[in-house]
Amino acid sequence: MTGCLLKKLIASQFSALLPKRAFLFLLCIFLSTGILSCRPIQSLLLENEQALLSITIEKDSQVIQSKCQKGSTVQQALDRSTIAYSLQDVVTPSLATVLSENTTINIITVTFDETRSQKIIPFVSQTIRNETLPEGETYIIQSGQNGIEEITTRATYHDGILVSQSISDRSILKESVPEILMFGVQAEHAPIQIPGKIIYISNGSAWLMQGTTRDRTPLLTSGDLDGRVLDLSSNGEWLLFSRVTKDDEINSLWMLHITDWEAKPISLRISNVIHFAAWLPGDTLRFLYSTVTPQESAPGWKADNNLELQVVSDSGMIMSKEILVESNEDGIYHWWGTEFLLSKDGRTVAYANSDSIGLIDRLTGKKNRLLTILPYEKTRSDWAWIPGLSWSTDETSLLFAFHGDISGTVQSYNPAEFHLGIYDLKSAKSKIIQNETGLFSYPVSSPTFEDNTSFIAFLQAITPSESENSRYRIMMINADGSDPKTVFPLEGGGTITPQKVCWAPVNVENNAWISFIYQGNLWLVNPFTGIYNQITIDQSITDFIWE
Repeated sequence: MTGCLLKKLIASQFSALLPKRAFLFLLCIFLSTGILSCRPIQSLLLENEQALLSITIEKDSQVIQSKCQKGSTVQQALDRSTIAYSLQDVVTPSLATVLSENTTINIITVTFDETRSQKIIPFVSQTIRNETLPEGETYIIQSGQNGIEEITTRATYHDGILVSQSISDRSILKESVPEILMFGVQAEHAPIQIPGKIIYISNGSAWLMQGTTRDRTPLLTSGDLDGRVLDLSSNGEWLLFSRVTKDDEINSLWMLHITDWEAKPISLRISNVIHFAAWLPGDTLRFLYSTVTPQESAPGWKADNNLELQVVSDSGMIMSKEILVESNEDGIYHWWGTEFLLSKDGRTVAYANSDSIGLIDRLTGKKNRLLTILPYEKTRSDWAWIPGLSWSTDETSLLFAFHGDISGTVQSYNPAEFHLGIYDLKSAKSKIIQNETGLFSYPVSSPTFEDNTSFIAFLQAITPSESENSRYRIMMINADGSDPKTVFPLEGGGTITPQKVCWAPVNVENNAWISFIYQGNLWLVNPFTGIYNQITIDQSITDFIWE
């Protein structure tokens, strides 16, 4: 275009300066040489016309003709047109397709619609077997109530035609309440006289057994006790326990005056207690506890490894609070938590985590690491092994389980090398008292008997090389680790799952029962006479204490 104008300009200038004949002569020369030719403009216009593509757009019974440059995308072609579309619409070919020929673009209009409806959540029935009721009798402990659920359904339409439906949201408007039925079962075992109090959890409810194994009293029948905490005050009047909660908390801590039959459980306004809570001795309502922080990933919490003291009134009012040990991340598997064990006088707290054992002075909060324990690293899952820990009878020593070498410095890869040791607090020395007991030996010392002797009960893995999944037998040894013997079972079969057994609070060997859970029932065995008795038959016992 510019060249053609230049030629015309030159011609006009020459026509002004030259005579007419000369101008005509030069004009003929220019035309013959093509200097004033405009043919390139026509070529460019033709080429530009050939580069345009014809586009047909079909949407909602509309047909629109349009053009676009060759090499444009479908999205660019649509943007040049007057037709409206949404990115959620179905476009064929796709928006990113590069066009190289005349094309028909089809658009399917996609729309959505949400509707809400309510659905009944039927209640479920739960049954509780109760040995205190005659066989055949049935009582409704809690009436069932249906819940209500709101369901949001999202419908998808293509050009106004329904193509799919899906549930986009569910919300509970009203929780269902389970129906709880209590069935009486016939007691088949003769009653046995027992010292102290046995408090046990059956189907999430707390029961008291006192005097004889037949005399049983329900303490709390809410069905929500989780067994994480169960402790009786030194005067035998106050029960400290934990209950499952429905909020973002794992559980909550409560207390109950068990000698007042009209008393109601009292919330202590403390949540997420997994590993430890216990009364301090004395008449004042003081207790220690440790907490965790809930989280979504396994195991469902991250341990705080703290230790706190709280004093309350008999109405649950907080009188004072004190932090003895701040939250910390001590130990290799600190996220799992620390186990604590209170001395009889309440002055000292023993602790055990995944790689150490030590003592805490309750008055000063001073922490003293005593032993290094090789951590059990085979689990590599959502739990960590904490060595079983208990006081000796006179509390001059600590009984503990350990892995590999007792020094805690020599690594062992032998799965059978889990042993039982004792640490003397005066000499600060430790020694092995039993070999290959398994991960879950849970040693516990007896009371001091009339002849000034004491013993240690513990669990022995049936298969020490596979003690993580093995069943166990109950064993007993002298306080120095000598003279091991099997307590239960006496003749084959009857092995138990890992648990902490409990001695009866007596000092007479003839009444020296060891209590444990076998197949969901409470059993008693006398380690000196070999007599053992099953004292419950409802197969629902999950935890107990004997104090």
